[in-house]
Amino acid sequence: MSKISLNGRWRFIVDQDPEYHRGLDYSRPTSLLHWETVPVPGCWNRYNERYDLFEGVAWFVREFDAGELPTEHVARLHFGGVNYLCDVFLNGQKIGSHEGGYTAFDLDVSKALKPGPNRLALRVDNRHLKMRLPAVIGWYNYGGIHRDVTLTVTRLAQIVQARVDAAPSGAGATGSLTVRTTSAPRALIVKAQFMDPDGICLWQGESRAQNIWTLPFDLKEAQPWSPETPRLYRCALELRDGDEVIDQHEIYFGIRTLAVDGARMLLNRQPLFLRGMCYLYDHPASGVVFDPGTVARDLDDLQAMGVNCLRSHFPAPDFFLDECDRRGMMLWLEVPIYCVAPDSSAGGSVFAEGSVQSLALGMLREMVEQAANHSSVIIWSVGNECNADHPEAVKFFKACVEQVRALDKTRLIGYASLYGGIGCLADLVDVIGINEYWGWYDRIAQDGIAKADQAATWPCDLSKLDTCLRDKSALGKPLLLTEFGADAEPGFRSAGLELWSEDYQASLLQEHMHIAARYPAVCGTFPFCYADYRDPSKPINHHWRGINLKGVVDYQRNHKLAWQAVQKKYKTK
Repeated sequence: MSKISLNGRWRFIVDQDPEYHRGLDYSRPTSLLHWETVPVPGCWNRYNERYDLFEGVAWFVREFDAGELPTEHVARLHFGGVNYLCDVFLNGQKIGSHEGGYTAFDLDVSKALKPGPNRLALRVDNRHLKMRLPAVIGWYNYGGIHRDVTLTVTRLAQIVQARVDAAPSGAGATGSLTVRTTSAPRALIVKAQFMDPDGICLWQGESRAQNIWTLPFDLKEAQPWSPETPRLYRCALELRDGDEVIDQHEIYFGIRTLAVDGARMLLNRQPLFLRGMCYLYDHPASGVVFDPGTVARDLDDLQAMGVNCLRSHFPAPDFFLDECDRRGMMLWLEVPIYCVAPDSSAGGSVFAEGSVQSLALGMLREMVEQAANHSSVIIWSVGNECNADHPEAVKFFKACVEQVRALDKTRLIGYASLYGGIGCLADLVDVIGINEYWGWYDRIAQDGIAKADQAATWPCDLSKLDTCLRDKSALGKPLLLTEFGADAEPGFRSAGLELWSEDYQASLLQEHMHIAARYPAVCGTFPFCYADYRDPSKPINHHWRGINLKGVVDYQRNHKLAWQAVQKKYKTK
């Protein structure tokens, strides 16, 4: 077995006229004289100032040495994330395509891979007019190969997926281990060992089969995973052909249960309140590339604020999930089924397009398969701010929920509605999210200027929030305030709580959380958001200059007054 990281220096060129160059093919040997050398993972908007606003088609080429290949070899390429459309070529042969900028995918390259030198090429297209999900750009559309690229080569077969489902049972735990491999010409052996954090073997088993194995297990002693005690166990896997180990895999997992009891969320049978924060990752130096150092500092800061759960608008990379597992930081994950909002009177909408339904289901499958072993992930979300009242949305979201439940019955399913517009999803999901900006977008015009009759009043009128929470509480399901807040110019202080000031933002967040605390059905609050970020959806005006200013820290991670306001609320719960 060999695993080759293809991160590092790649050659890069922009195609400035892709429609004219429809037959252009850089996948085959060609001069790279005028190509740039760039880092992968990376965002081309951060490669050079001239690419900062570039949205279009670019090519990436990487040459690497595969060495000697074993007989009957199996080779798979793994991409952690490429935004948005990509075509992948190996040695001039197209081996696959992928749509969706934030989910991981694998491609079988067994036939195209050669011993010794190889040439890998990607055509990447991030034009937003080519995008279907998300339906609008609510964050900056960074282009490129922004997560890890690896090549794994084995003999005969390869572990494609391994899944541990474990639940507490008495003083221990029971569950099953499922292992899936590529097609094998004959029966192989899977051997597994479970170790506790001290390296003590708790269980081992093996089975002979082809392509898929399911091994039940019973651990006599095991402690549940929780934010307070994020205990992780290690599963070491070997795929064997007789005595030969042909592939190895390692999983870290926790043992815990999630459930809903009326309007309560339960973790390990105990009521759970989510002291949440929306986390839309963007950074001045790395863009959408999750930098380990930045992530560690962000999580330190979030936990110092008292946050125990993050809501991410798109799936996160593996190392981020690993870090959340270790820290006990819970996660709400969603794919960008975002702002799909056709007019309710229009038939033949995007909800009825089979290709969009297939794309949504594919993204959900990729998200669940990547993150299913991570105990930190407690909620899968099937959408965000869509028109769930559209007649054609029923079939669309029913298929999404059924897909997620079929893939994972151990977690909760949620949806983030806009101002409580839950529509058809009220009967489909376990947890109802409410995105609302009362106290902000009802007080400013589209251009960001304060409305004349709203500019000087405080406390602002949040009666609509009260009404919404009272009405949605009648559904008898857990409610989460999944977005709320206001923009604040960093450093702008106002004793009179002027709009756009840090003082107004801090007071508004506290008032929302104060109102939410009146309703027992509200099981968590998620201010929007942790850090300011690039946002092309905001018009350029006196305050918005390409940056969404709703963070409790600014783009450089300096605290605003809202950070202390949230900490005060969360540390007293």
